[in-house]
Amino acid sequence: MYNRWQHLQNLKTIFLKSVESVRPHNLLSSRNNYNLEPRSEGDRTIIQLQGKRVDITHKQCHAVGFGKAVLGMAVELEKALGDTLKQGILSIPKGSQQQFREIKEMCLKEDTVFRVYEGAENNQPDMIALKAAKEIKSLAESLNENDILFVLISGGGSALLPLPKDPITLTEKMQLIKNLSNKGASIQEMNQVRIALSSIKGGQLAMAASKASAVISFVISDIVGDPVDLIASGPTWVSTTSTPKQTSPEEILHKYELWQDLPEHVKILITTGNDGEVISQQNNSIYVVGDNRVATSAAVSEAMNCNYNPFIASTTMQGDVQDLTKTYCDFLAAIYDFQEGLIEEYELRKRFPFDSRIFQHFLKTLLMCQKSKKPLMLITAGEPTVKVSGSGLGGRNQELALRLSLEFYRQERLRNVCFLSAGTDGIDGPTNAAGALACSEVVKDFLELNSKNICDLESFINNNDSYNFYKGVKQGDYHVVTGHTGTNVMDLHFFLLL
Repeated sequence: MYNRWQHLQNLKTIFLKSVESVRPHNLLSSRNNYNLEPRSEGDRTIIQLQGKRVDITHKQCHAVGFGKAVLGMAVELEKALGDTLKQGILSIPKGSQQQFREIKEMCLKEDTVFRVYEGAENNQPDMIALKAAKEIKSLAESLNENDILFVLISGGGSALLPLPKDPITLTEKMQLIKNLSNKGASIQEMNQVRIALSSIKGGQLAMAASKASAVISFVISDIVGDPVDLIASGPTWVSTTSTPKQTSPEEILHKYELWQDLPEHVKILITTGNDGEVISQQNNSIYVVGDNRVATSAAVSEAMNCNYNPFIASTTMQGDVQDLTKTYCDFLAAIYDFQEGLIEEYELRKRFPFDSRIFQHFLKTLLMCQKSKKPLMLITAGEPTVKVSGSGLGGRNQELALRLSLEFYRQERLRNVCFLSAGTDGIDGPTNAAGALACSEVVKDFLELNSKNICDLESFINNNDSYNFYKGVKQGDYHVVTGHTGTNVMDLHFFLLL
């Protein structure tokens, strides 16, 4: 029905539909049970959040937001609350308003009450984001019992809300987080270290607004498992109970062999922790309005439109992309072996790398593929990591796609697999690509360029230079480029088994 290139374009279309499903105007909406427009009930004025009625009678509403997906949330909030919204501050990625200027759902009113700061280029904290963070905390501290604070949070919020504790500098903090990232630390681990060094993260923003009538957070999750204490480093998550099983920031830094080189004042901050009084807050509520389960569900619908049999295998994929490449390839080979009768069901179950409780559902989908003659589309999502040892340009999605392309070419069994890996925020590493496509033809096209060989390709992998690899093959057609999407629910991985 489709040729190979059309299948690859279909994967791009499915990705775009998935991203559209998690744009803020689709999440923070009445159809998702967020009724933000005030309405009268007798002498009271209320809004409804997931069925819970919130009394805003005679209250002044304020809003702050930070992250890659908060501009669209601010637009929805401003549209619904109208004159009830008195002021707001947003810290969003550089260039966001310009990029979305033609998209109504992403444009604030001309007379908006929001002060907008655009910074953190390439997801790196800067002085603009620092200024925004200071103003956000100052606003929170100024509120009283007549005020309600809405806090809009999404992935990228950690970089857009930097407020290091004295005496650590922003540069010192940035370098430490960069070192952790290059060592392959997970987003959870990096955010725990960020919290230890911050004056606003780890619940400290909510505590700054402790005198407000209510602090209401809307969160779009970009971390596996939706841990609200770690998304954007949990600025409104306040817990009075300790979590002894959680790895401490000091243990994380020892794990990645970074502790011994830290300046003494940084070590003191980390070992001291947040030793101030933790205020128990009855006024604080947090709503996760969207995550990658919404995106993968949308992928299923669009895959069916393309005449594929889709199956969501996992929304919690983690680990280094090199290990993930092997995990994926071993399982894909097992699927082909099973379909050709080379292994039995019990062997396929042994090689199933996902939650064993869904294996029977997977088996039904596989049998459906055999009966209907429609290709299997395997859907996974999550946030892998990359250990950076080279000096090239790339990101985890492009590197995963490049590694898989090489394996698909090397393993004859996998020559008919098409793959897409891309970040729903539209950004993969410090590049303008969201991710890339993979198939054995990627390698063939590369080898045809000026008599290239496999060693040349491997040098791109070893130098973590996946962006320049894809840029140079077929005029960059294997790249997935969207620009900033205005949302962020981690990465999507789509496998199509032809």
